[in-house]
This record gives sequence, C-alpha cells and structure tokens, in this order.
Amino acid sequence: MRKLLWRRKTTGGAIALLQSAVAVQDTLKYSEPEDWFFPVRESLGATLVMNGNNAGAEKVFREDLERHPRNPRSLFGLQQALKAQGKEYDAGFVQKQLQASWKGRNTQLKLDDLV
Repeated sequence: MRKLLWRRKTTGGAIALLQSAVAVQDTLKYSEPEDWFFPVRESLGATLVMNGNNAGAEKVFREDLERHPRNPRSLFGLQQALKAQGKEYDAGFVQKQLQASWKGRNTQLKLDDLV
C-alpha cells in the first residue's frame, strides 16, 4: 500500500500510513529475532527525505538507530538526510559508520531501496 501511494504521489497518505505503522510496531514486545521485522522507520525516513522533510527524516533514522544500532540501511538514510540539510561533517561521520557496517560492499544503496 505504501509503495502504491508513493507511486501515485499521494505522499501525505503514505506518510500517515507509515507513521501509524511505526506506532503499531513500537507496541510489539521485544524478542530476538523480532516478531515482525519489516523496517517501517526506514520506509518512513526515506519517504520523508524524498518529500523534502530532511529534519524529520533525520529524527526517524536516529530513532531507528537507537533501536537497531549500526543498522546500515538506517545509517544510509541518516547520511542522505544530513547531506540534504548541508550537514556535510555529520554526513561524513555517518558514512564511516556505514562503511564499517555495510556487508553488501558491491551493492550501492538508493533511497528507493528503503521505501
């Protein structure tokens, strides 16, 4: 549904659905592995970046990294949000963390991969 709304340029609807999904996902009990590991915050953050809300995306990716430290996909999203805000120094720092965490060295991530 989120990809359909995004492709139809109904970003407000997509963002609202993703925010609801994050709230629901936050109520799930912690377990290893997680009961439902679909990274909703990654999708929300990427959608916010693509919609120009880079500060909001930065907050979302930082929240995900609190829950999933060194998550390379969230590190990538955070880096993109920081770069879009002109925070080059911070983006460079996150890039180093991403390089240390990313195992798919031959694969280049894109924001679309997170949506």
